[in-house]
Amino acid sequence: MTLNITIISRSEWPAVLELFDRCNHSDGIVLPVWLDADPLPALVAARIGETVAGGAVLYGYFEIEAVIAVDPAWRRRGIGRSLLTQIGQWAQARGGSWVAVADEAGPAVAPFAAALGLQRLNIEVQLVLDPARLPPLPDVPAAWHTRLAEPNDADALTAIIADAFGDPVEQVAAFVADRIANPVHRFVIGEIGARPVAAMRLLRNEQGIMITTFGVRRDQQGRGYGRLLLLTTLHRLLAAGYHDIRIEVEETNVPAFNLYRACGFVPQRRYGMYGRPS
Repeated sequence: MTLNITIISRSEWPAVLELFDRCNHSDGIVLPVWLDADPLPALVAARIGETVAGGAVLYGYFEIEAVIAVDPAWRRRGIGRSLLTQIGQWAQARGGSWVAVADEAGPAVAPFAAALGLQRLNIEVQLVLDPARLPPLPDVPAAWHTRLAEPNDADALTAIIADAFGDPVEQVAAFVADRIANPVHRFVIGEIGARPVAAMRLLRNEQGIMITTFGVRRDQQGRGYGRLLLLTTLHRLLAAGYHDIRIEVEETNVPAFNLYRACGFVPQRRYGMYGRPS
């Protein structure tokens, strides 16, 4: 049995996507496959002859998040191990790292991780908005204003995001500049008086709207501005006809998790991040 693992062209994606669908149906899971992710993912096929026996979706470049799948008919033959070995080699060649992402509902996740000596590093919870649970808008301070960002807001967005997350300003500036002119992305700014204090990014994908890059300047945290920005944005999205609205949070980030639950989000999936013990 000769296994050939390669990154494939977009024209070859359907065979790997069909494989992922078979695995989802067989295992009762939803593997996180977002073909319009930011940046676009790479797809990998593990072939035996002309048969696609396994595959992977790779997000990122230096820090790879890998979602792998093996056809139920081809399991227990080392294909999953070979996929992760190859992904690790690609990451090493780039001077980067990798983690494997798995739906925690999958019955094979724990045995597979144990067999390969993988450690669960954290869990990302995906939540989806239940419009029936969305609270009404609270009384809004007279000085509060929420608006869509324009290209000339790049510096303000950079300042908020860099301060909220503690990331390097140069890196954040490049991130914002790359996305603020892209119609798939829209940034929302929350201002108190004339000062921008909170921001989030709306990513339109196949599932609907994904809320991400959501932060408040550190000196303004704890004043309810994050909740105001989130609730205002959710009400406007629903009024505009968007009904599939999602957000993700690390399971250990209890304050953010509780905020999202209080604003009408319901946990839908738990995705474990697995890697080698350091």
